[in-house]
Amino acid sequence: MYHRPIHDEVMSRASRLASDCHPLVAERHAEALARYARVTSACDALESFLGARPRMDDDVFALLSQRRAQIADLIAGANLDAYEQELPSGLYLAIPFFPRCSDKQPVWLVNRTAKPITYISRSVYAYASTDDAVDEYQAAGSAFKDGIAVSAVIAPGDRLQIDEYSMSFDGDFVNNRRIVLNIDGERREWFASISKLGGYLWDEELHGFHALKDVTDD
Repeated sequence: MYHRPIHDEVMSRASRLASDCHPLVAERHAEALARYARVTSACDALESFLGARPRMDDDVFALLSQRRAQIADLIAGANLDAYEQELPSGLYLAIPFFPRCSDKQPVWLVNRTAKPITYISRSVYAYASTDDAVDEYQAAGSAFKDGIAVSAVIAPGDRLQIDEYSMSFDGDFVNNRRIVLNIDGERREWFASISKLGGYLWDEELHGFHALKDVTDD
């Protein structure tokens, strides 16, 4: 009796999700998008009974939520790979995202130039306005401190994970990130400002890529 309405809702959701993806991802990962739509519909049904469903069924919801996050991570990564191929020459920070993806996502340093670069260090100043004040935090790291010095040289067309981004925590803040690189034997500082939710909340058209600006002489 209810099979057709449920089927229509799942297919409609899958179509909407596909329209938010890179065309190649929508084509090549159509089955993953359909799975995501089915699992999300199941999660929505269980969420509607929050407070009414037996606690013994919480594990079912947890399993479905975990499966949904795994599929979302796959689609997020595929979108990032596809959009990266269309980037103009430059240096970028990139953060993947898809609705209901895992909370922790990688921060990639992407080299779309014609020469190798060497990653040295990073720092972040993040802030968010509240009703009473401005919340802020700072963090820093380096290739040696983070144990990635052996991979610090990034060839043209390659990328390196230099940090981790929490959608639930960092996503509430505007992130001003500074990256120190060695290029052609010269140490230079680069900057990017990333808006909330990894840039997907206010700058969705960037598809998670944030161009780095050379601020060494500023």
